[in-house]
Amino acid sequence: MRTRPRTSRALPAFALALAAATMVTVSAHPAQPASAMEPRPSPVVSARTSASLSISPKNYIGGQLLTWSGNVGHRGERRVGLQLNMNLNGWVDVDGVHARTRADGSFSFGFRAPSMFGIRYRAKAGPYVTPDIVFNAKTQDLTVRRTGLEENRTNDAVRVDVGETYGLTVDTAPDNIFRSPQSAGAPVLVGRELTLQERTGPTTWHTVDTTTVGLQGFGFFTGLSEDAGTTVYRVRAENYFTDGNRIGWTQSFPLYVLAGRAAQDAYAAAHEADDPRAREVDAPSASRGGQPPTASQNFEWYPSYYDFGWATGESLDSPPGRGTRIKGHWVDYSSGSGRVAKYNGGLAIESKRYAGAGPGDFGTTSATLQGNAVTYGRWEVAMRIRNAFETGGRPYRVLAELIPARPSDYDCGAHNITVASISPFSQRVGIGVRSPRQVWRGAARDDFTPLVGPINAAVEVSRRHLTWFLDGAPVASVTRPAAIPRVPLTLRLSLRGDGQLEMNQTALISDWQRGFPISTGQQRVAARKLSGSSANAGC
Repeated sequence: MRTRPRTSRALPAFALALAAATMVTVSAHPAQPASAMEPRPSPVVSARTSASLSISPKNYIGGQLLTWSGNVGHRGERRVGLQLNMNLNGWVDVDGVHARTRADGSFSFGFRAPSMFGIRYRAKAGPYVTPDIVFNAKTQDLTVRRTGLEENRTNDAVRVDVGETYGLTVDTAPDNIFRSPQSAGAPVLVGRELTLQERTGPTTWHTVDTTTVGLQGFGFFTGLSEDAGTTVYRVRAENYFTDGNRIGWTQSFPLYVLAGRAAQDAYAAAHEADDPRAREVDAPSASRGGQPPTASQNFEWYPSYYDFGWATGESLDSPPGRGTRIKGHWVDYSSGSGRVAKYNGGLAIESKRYAGAGPGDFGTTSATLQGNAVTYGRWEVAMRIRNAFETGGRPYRVLAELIPARPSDYDCGAHNITVASISPFSQRVGIGVRSPRQVWRGAARDDFTPLVGPINAAVEVSRRHLTWFLDGAPVASVTRPAAIPRVPLTLRLSLRGDGQLEMNQTALISDWQRGFPISTGQQRVAARKLSGSSANAGC
């Protein structure tokens, strides 16, 4: 029987000296159509050389409270605000900043850090602006290893004897670059709660123990012991909402603990030898530059029901940042080595820790939106594939789907709509829909290069047709009544593996996910119609 570990406690949370700072939130957001992103008209006068802008601290996580200080370069008390430039539509006013300059033109106020890379902010007071600052937030990350092992053994499967006592070390600010350069050097949030959880199912985790982050960024769990077999743990760094911060929780990759020789041999046979067909490739990471068009803008679907933009300190539990139905959250699923976590200004679904080619990628990992389903509407999602290091073995199927929101409507996948299906080294983007007796499927594109550029995929579900869109253009439709699911639908993003077999390492990054009503803008039926074929209705 598993014994409850002894908790190692660290110092309480330190207080940032910003209690009197003005609290604000980001409302300028890439989710709006171009017309909504235009700066409010006002004259702008070039600031003098004395104009300045700085932030403190310099290293930060999205949602962390920063102090913004500077001078607009001209004397006089004025209302001062912030402007954002995401290299899309120029400078945009950020709502919610309630601060004023002093008589000498200086200012200081509190504002929570954005989470994206490469965006710019400047302060503006009347016609006067400061120089801009480029923001590159650190990405939250945490690693887990058996206490006493060297740091490069992070997230290796842990081998123990049955009944042996052992501990786990958690690093909440890892300096070794496992995931990306943006993870290294993240700030230490002393006193943040860490929760050790045991996986009891692909979507369910049982809390085993808690501890807190110490001065060096580490947390420790001690006194663990296991019965014979395999136990899967993860560690959650919980919400950090003290002292004006709004940093949502994040999680480690699953950690497999193997107790006894039988469990260790079985894991080694399945997961410690790479697929012999696989070979390492030097695959580029997809860039956020050159974002393709969206159907929602082209056909005026706004205002959105919801828009998840991941712009500040959100977690999977956070509601959408904007929309007319501000509700819903994401539920993660992992049957193997993968995890779902926020990355930069997007949602990341990763098969294992960013560490190059090699074994250890298995199972299916997905994120499903709950609490904001509709029967008829539009859904649009940005998708890009990052860090696919292997080819020649078993590729993950990268999927965006609509699925029934109610389990009773699932019907063995008979009402699923494939918004986009991608293989990392294929140029084909698949689409389709199922009914209990038929399936309609096809390719939206045959010339897509997943590792070079992102795509924006969308689907429109009306009472009379289904239409698929890619990069803002309608590519195919189905007008058969039997194809319309006619049940409440919700979005699911997945890396679909092949049971517990070894796969090629892959990560899906989705910068945003949006839902729209069917009643706004223009409906479209594409010239191309998908042909149907018979399907087995059984599970």
